[in-house]
Amino acid sequence: MDLYSGIGIFGSLLLAGAFLPQCYRLLKRKSAKDISLYYPLVLSVGSFCLTVYGYGIRDVIVFTLNLYATFCNVELMLLKIYYDRKEMAAARQP
Repeated sequence: MDLYSGIGIFGSLLLAGAFLPQCYRLLKRKSAKDISLYYPLVLSVGSFCLTVYGYGIRDVIVFTLNLYATFCNVELMLLKIYYDRKEMAAARQP
């Protein structure tokens, strides 16, 4: 492995791991008021495109880490939708 590959792997690991604190915070607070739905949506599409790219060039690292990032972003989107609907339903209750 050369220097550039090592830097790429390190950067990909940092980006992939960056979603964990946000998911933890959403689950702990049971609220997603602080994030926009478009943020994880755009990141999901982008990381999915990079997953396809990694598969196309047969790069296991690019493929695997972006697949993980795609799943994390989809999880953020689903949590956002779930908690927003839950909060709207609670607001309707007298």
